[in-house]
Amino acid sequence: MKIALVLPEARQASALNEIGHFIACSEMAPEHFEAWLLPESEFSEPLLEGLYTHFVPAPVDMLLFPSGWQGAELATRLAHRLQGEAWSAINDADFARQVVRKNAYGGALVAELQLHNKPWCLSVAAAPGAKTWQPEIEYVHIPAAAQKPAWLVESGAIADEAESGLADARLVLAVGRGVGSPQAMAQVEEIACGLGMETGASREAVMHAWCSMDKLLGMSGTQVAADVCIAAGVSGAPAFISGIAHSRFIVAINNDPQAAIFRHADVGIVDGLLPVLTELQTCVREDI
Repeated sequence: MKIALVLPEARQASALNEIGHFIACSEMAPEHFEAWLLPESEFSEPLLEGLYTHFVPAPVDMLLFPSGWQGAELATRLAHRLQGEAWSAINDADFARQVVRKNAYGGALVAELQLHNKPWCLSVAAAPGAKTWQPEIEYVHIPAAAQKPAWLVESGAIADEAESGLADARLVLAVGRGVGSPQAMAQVEEIACGLGMETGASREAVMHAWCSMDKLLGMSGTQVAADVCIAAGVSGAPAFISGIAHSRFIVAINNDPQAAIFRHADVGIVDGLLPVLTELQTCVREDI
């Protein structure tokens, strides 16, 4: 099977790593890989046109796209043009049976989906903490027109918000609905700062406006691969767990001994989050 890895030049290394993670999880036999490098573009249309133009004289059986909205969009739209098949956010695959697997229902289930018409255009799931993958493959630059699409009348750019640093954090303090108020959230963020940790939050905490949206952890937010993650006042819903599951060591703090979060933790503490975090901060200060 001939396979093309579609890599944005702006994030070539990280995209290659997460596609390599997908290939390893799928236990794929050595295949003929080639990398198609995409230039930066604020529009998807020129990239789509470039991919289509390159594919026609040099077709492949499968195209693997990185995670994220653009990878999913390009995979879906290119498959439609080529009369192939597309799936997004794929965890792994069994190509002998021609099936792919992805999370469904907020991560509560894993869906197994049948592949049919080639080319298969698949965008992979995010893989925080994926190992470095540096295969010996041929790199091809895909040209893309600079002009905007004819149908676009006007466009404007919205300045990106400053990166929170959460995605690359090695120490993460994640809080949920149990934090209870913006005042308590402020205390938690102060403790996190003192412990040298980045603060993350569940959807409940974010939607209550106790912290900013860039702190959101989970399927629709950031996924971390921290060395240590403290989950405080978090119930443990599957959608949230997907955001911290790649962490090497998880400590759960919750008043409810039956909370689902304890099933995913290496250490569980049944207590209020603020007393425990305050005591932890005191212990760390005494050790310094």
